[in-house]
Amino acid sequence: MDASNTGENRKPKPGTFEKGAGKDPRINRKGRPKSFDGLRSLAQEIAHEAAKQGGQPVVIDGHAVTVTEAIMRSWAVSKDPRLQQKFIEVAYGQVPSVTRLEGTDGGPIQTQQVPVDISKLSEDDVRMILAIQEKAAAAK
Repeated sequence: MDASNTGENRKPKPGTFEKGAGKDPRINRKGRPKSFDGLRSLAQEIAHEAAKQGGQPVVIDGHAVTVTEAIMRSWAVSKDPRLQQKFIEVAYGQVPSVTRLEGTDGGPIQTQQVPVDISKLSEDDVRMILAIQEKAAAAK
């Protein structure tokens, strides 16, 4: 018998959810955000909430830690270098990335025109080029 997303395996355990009780933390009373701004606002509300561990507020140096602070602290001590880099970027800003295109020894890039010999094109190739040109001209 295959396991599926229907039937017994989807039903909550008895007593874990009471209809109308209003105390179950899994219930999203505010509903789905209507736009990205709504999603950002919801995320910021969550970020400012007190972080909890085992149902109790996390306290460091005598103050309750917010979700944002908990995330930043976990990134700072993470063994994942990507999270460490993200922490530094949040704290100090991104390192600017400079893209430079230059020729030999830092000089200008040398270019040259290459003559095109259209006599080697087939009639189908020429038709295709003309069709592309027409399409491009019509799009303007």
